[in-house]
Amino acid sequence: MSKKKILRTLVAAALCCCAIAGTAAADCIGGAATTTEVNLRSGAGTDNSILLTAARGSSMIVESGPENGWYRVYVNGNWGYMSADYLSFAETMDVSAAGWVNGTDVRMRSGAGTDSAILRVTSFGESVEVTGVDGVWYRVNAGGVSGYIRSDYVELGERTGEAPAANVTVGQQIVAFARQYMGVPYVWAGSSPSGFDCSGFVSYVFKSFGYQTNRTAAGIYKNGTAVDKSELQIGDAVFFASSSEAIGHVGIYIGDGQFIHSSSGAGYVTINSLDESYYSRMYVGARRIAV
Repeated sequence: MSKKKILRTLVAAALCCCAIAGTAAADCIGGAATTTEVNLRSGAGTDNSILLTAARGSSMIVESGPENGWYRVYVNGNWGYMSADYLSFAETMDVSAAGWVNGTDVRMRSGAGTDSAILRVTSFGESVEVTGVDGVWYRVNAGGVSGYIRSDYVELGERTGEAPAANVTVGQQIVAFARQYMGVPYVWAGSSPSGFDCSGFVSYVFKSFGYQTNRTAAGIYKNGTAVDKSELQIGDAVFFASSSEAIGHVGIYIGDGQFIHSSSGAGYVTINSLDESYYSRMYVGARRIAV
């Protein structure tokens, strides 16, 4: 065996060992590029059918292996097998693939590791654009944010299956969706994941579930039906007075006396308690919009 082939094999083995050491459940993920025109086959061997032929320099995602010198890879939208003899491996590589989140409340992080900051929390079935691999992590774009998600929480290709959670109310789904924007900056008149004001945040969240609302806090107070404070349910909109108008602030009740909102005081989307002095004093009422 040539030194070049030995080096490729050692690099690939190192990728696998690194992934296995991190967690037994993780897929062994790395990147690779073809060194020549290579056939992608349905199994680990030349006796298996050819699925496609990848051009020289094609980048791909490498899964567990090797199996008799063959690796399971994802290239040009297809899973299959390629011989290690025709692949150049790298732990970090730019790739291009479409996929979806196969997990609940999966965290997207700022870097390829659990010590990196959480950028947002994704939802089951959410579409992601995979733009690169870094060890066992995918670099992805999702929900208007770029970050990293562990590869074992992303399925490549079209979505299959249903969410694992059972008996989840629409209010709980709304709150889970809203939580992913924790830390997004407060922006006056903002109504997108790049920045929200209070009503922009609430209207954006409800709109994402098919509930159209008015744009301002006072306007949203006219949507839905009134709810007594003692009858609050997860997902209800909660309203507060301000010094300038009767209804000047709005958030979404998340349970246990707390609500999520885009706070001008904090400067970002955050969670507060209805029992805090200011919010208890300024509380006006609640509306049930999602039914």
